[in-house]
Amino acid sequence: MELFASSRASRERVRDRFTNLPEDVACKILSFVSFRDSACVGCVSKRCREFSLCVQNLDFDSAYAIYMRDRLRLLNCLDRFLFQRGEKEIKSFRIHWIFEGESARNDEHFRVMSWINYAVQCNVGSLNLELSMFGGMMTLELPSCIFHCKSLRHLIVDVLNTGGKILKTPSFACSSNLQSLKLKNVTIEEGFGKWISWCCKCIKELSLEQVFKTERISIASSSLESFSLKSDYRLCSDDLLKLSILNVSGEKLGKIHVQWKTRRRGIDYLQIFAPNVKDLTLIGIFMNYLSLGKLMCLEKSIIYPLGIHHFDKAFEILCSVSRAKVVALIGDIIKVVFREGFMRPPLDNVYCFSILGTLTDDLVPPMANLLKTVPNLISLRISNAVIPLNSSTNSSGFNISYWKSLNLAFVDHLEYVSIPIFNGGNEVEFAAYLLENARNLKRMVIYHSGQHGAIKWLQNKSFCYSTANVIFMEPVKQLIKKTRETERRLMF
Repeated sequence: MELFASSRASRERVRDRFTNLPEDVACKILSFVSFRDSACVGCVSKRCREFSLCVQNLDFDSAYAIYMRDRLRLLNCLDRFLFQRGEKEIKSFRIHWIFEGESARNDEHFRVMSWINYAVQCNVGSLNLELSMFGGMMTLELPSCIFHCKSLRHLIVDVLNTGGKILKTPSFACSSNLQSLKLKNVTIEEGFGKWISWCCKCIKELSLEQVFKTERISIASSSLESFSLKSDYRLCSDDLLKLSILNVSGEKLGKIHVQWKTRRRGIDYLQIFAPNVKDLTLIGIFMNYLSLGKLMCLEKSIIYPLGIHHFDKAFEILCSVSRAKVVALIGDIIKVVFREGFMRPPLDNVYCFSILGTLTDDLVPPMANLLKTVPNLISLRISNAVIPLNSSTNSSGFNISYWKSLNLAFVDHLEYVSIPIFNGGNEVEFAAYLLENARNLKRMVIYHSGQHGAIKWLQNKSFCYSTANVIFMEPVKQLIKKTRETERRLMF
């Protein structure tokens, strides 16, 4: 009798609780694991197989198979899985596929396209395509059913090659219900912007990253809420970045980020019409024409445009962003607009201000004039694009007495400061001035190389004159420390 009771208790402990779960709960659990693990679960029992076939979040990845024989087995396995699954609904479908081998590439391409067609038949809601196209194929033409699909709301297309495969513009005859579209590492045709404007009446988010060889993008949308354009010459050949005209307009646009980082050629013509935008970022080279219009609802702006040296153009940009509460400017614009004798735009709404540049002697007076226009400033950040450990620039001509003579109103409200001190004395004197006179200062972060002789002097001054929490950080040492920690983790 005791033996029977012991055997029964043992069976209770090993009881399969997973297969007794409701189907929707089990499928929800399996949606958090990889497709490979989900397939392994499906091999346990008939009930588990049913669960694995009902998973609505699919992820097909060629990384599971390196050798050609394994790839063929994987392809057959995935085809068989979709056949057994039937036409059950798919919420999200990710395909990450690197096409390899001359003999098999056409077959693999055909199968991947058939998976996309299958997803459309299953009313897919989100489709993520990460495809490394083979060399002989210069144009990526997605199945037209994608853009006819009424259920598809989110589409991501990333051609993993850096050569800029052409993404063929869909037919203008079909309207799309897409709400989010993200394209990366592709060349888009000139008609793409028109297709977005005319056929995507529900689109809210558009992201273009590393768009190659495209010379003109014009988008006018009544539904678009977020637009992002990013490029970086460090991630591709600079010759592939040819955009010269960018025109974006939309009354519902609330976020616009344009980061066009090139070494030689920038954007010649940039026009933005977005009266209700709240978050605006412009980083890169903008050559001839730049128009932002009136930004009545702007809350945050980061303006780091290179190539703007004329007062009228710089003043117009600053007037456009003057209503923002959070503003970041590059030092070159400050030098152009805030010279002595020139009209200054009011910046009364600004409470958080960032400056990208070193406090050289030619930047300090314009910066001082700028600080006179921000009486309600609470947070001030000065940063360098690089750490100038061996800079020879002249940056030691303005001491504490200079800053005291200005009677800057913002000092009484200032609470947070971040400032780099690597070379010269202007940064040291400005930091000392704030420590002595900013009565409400709560926190100051000073970045330094560890080699500047005035660091100890500032440390003593912070103890004597300020109740703020002053933090001294060495970015180079922090970087070395993180690198060593990473290496240590990899070793063990």
